[in-house]
Amino acid sequence: MIDLSEQLVIGQRVKRGRPQEPIWTAPIPALTCRDGVPQLKDAVGDFLGDLLLEYGGIDAQLVVSLPRQASHWRVVDWRAGQQPGDSVDALRALNPDLGWPFSLEAAYLDVHPLPGRPASSLVIAAERSVVDAWVEVFAIAGSTLQHLLPSQVCLMWGLRDALAATPAGTLVALLQPLDQQTSLILWHQGVPEFERMLPGPMVDLIPALQQSLEFYRNLQAPGAPVRLLLAAPLEDQALLEQALDLEAEVVDHDGFGSLCLQGLGSLELVR
Repeated sequence: MIDLSEQLVIGQRVKRGRPQEPIWTAPIPALTCRDGVPQLKDAVGDFLGDLLLEYGGIDAQLVVSLPRQASHWRVVDWRAGQQPGDSVDALRALNPDLGWPFSLEAAYLDVHPLPGRPASSLVIAAERSVVDAWVEVFAIAGSTLQHLLPSQVCLMWGLRDALAATPAGTLVALLQPLDQQTSLILWHQGVPEFERMLPGPMVDLIPALQQSLEFYRNLQAPGAPVRLLLAAPLEDQALLEQALDLEAEVVDHDGFGSLCLQGLGSLELVR
């Protein structure tokens, strides 16, 4: 399994749904990727091929989580009051403006039902040219690519147990530290409803997070309690807890190298 970002690649074997040691990481060469798209496909492919060879994965069946920027997601409501059986075809026929930088015609689509909301679905899409570029990269790497999955799908599966254990009505705030920024996703009733990129340094992160929480709660969930989850530990985490008067919980990856890899492992276990 491979978790890709623009800055880092994390790799790990999985056997019968369980993670295996070692977990290996390597920084992706600078300027070879931008906005989730490989700009220098030969360079990225050679880089990944060398890593797979080094860690004994060149002959493995690869399941890969795409960089976060490579795909987009939205919650949509169906006029008929329930998700149709042919939801992808139905969505293409409706062709709604979802505010993405590409048309639905130019995208691969994945539609997921939402628990407790039969009239709504989570739609995740990636531009065909971006997916095809990554397929080419792994061909250059000389590897066997079994699945490419949006990071959002992996994230949902990685958080499945934590979301299920959250009391009804509680707002879940997930923070993911990235290179120079921090990703915030707010989940309400098990549904991702708000996403922002926040500053990385704690002195700037705290007021930005407070503002985002206040904005969403005033708009959608007045008085809702907040559960603060961290995809990975944060530097100066105690300052954040003190400012928000909340305990920050680092998500248990259950032996996986990242939250996305945990989601990939869960999907593999289901299959």
